[in-house]
Amino acid sequence: MSDDAAPGPLAQTSAPQVPGRPAREDAGTFGSRRPVTVKLILEYDGTDFFGWQLQPRHRSVEGELRAALRQLTGESVAVHGAGRTDAGAHALGQVASFDYAGRLSPDRIRAALNARLPADVSVVSAELARRGFHARFSALGRHYRYRWLDRQARPALLRHHCWHVRRRLDDGAMAEAVLALAGTHDWTAFCSAAEPVRKRTRPVWRAELVRAGDLVDLLISAEGFLRGQIRGVAGALAVIGAGRQDPGWLAALLAGRDRQLAPPAAPARGLTLMQVSYAEAEMGPQRHQFD
Repeated sequence: MSDDAAPGPLAQTSAPQVPGRPAREDAGTFGSRRPVTVKLILEYDGTDFFGWQLQPRHRSVEGELRAALRQLTGESVAVHGAGRTDAGAHALGQVASFDYAGRLSPDRIRAALNARLPADVSVVSAELARRGFHARFSALGRHYRYRWLDRQARPALLRHHCWHVRRRLDDGAMAEAVLALAGTHDWTAFCSAAEPVRKRTRPVWRAELVRAGDLVDLLISAEGFLRGQIRGVAGALAVIGAGRQDPGWLAALLAGRDRQLAPPAAPARGLTLMQVSYAEAEMGPQRHQFD
């Protein structure tokens, strides 16, 4: 979104004064009050984004959110996201946090941001978090879904939200293969080569394969994931589902720790960040006066 085409910051607007009543400030001057930490839950269609993370010359979800906050507050606001989703990947439960010193309540922040964000990003909820809450570093778990559609007819509604394969997948073999994923492993075989070697061992808490009609979903949860990890696993599962390898091949790839032996990663369009989990103690009201 262009700053030139968007409404000015609320800090620069004012409502007509009613006789006998003080003028109402919609946002106040940003920074004029003690800041609070605001937690947002967002959903977005990642089709036209180069991922979550801000990057020069490319459209990102973080960039759109920061632009909307700049219009709202008149200031450049630092935003922290819970997960750096890939270009083309989606989110139903991405979490972001930022510090805010204006007068708007969380519900009004949500409404004001949605009025300024493009149609492919939505703030589902806004609430206060404890001081010091950080969307990324306070997160305890991240929960993703990878989705295939296995039917002859190409998708219309889901064309940007699944990996369409025309041959029926053997979801039984895929489910058997998925049993190897839970636990602590070195994920070199499936993650991006750009990941530092020392960081490639991570635990996965849950991995499950579910079919509903023509949709096959991999549901996977962990504290965090390496770059390309889930898509790498999904690429191997598709090979098993097509009958070109047996279920034990996934475990063998995992143990072999060689990215060159694994198939290409699955397309990003099938990947969705479903939820980010936090300790209950992370949330809670902060002392702040809203209009």
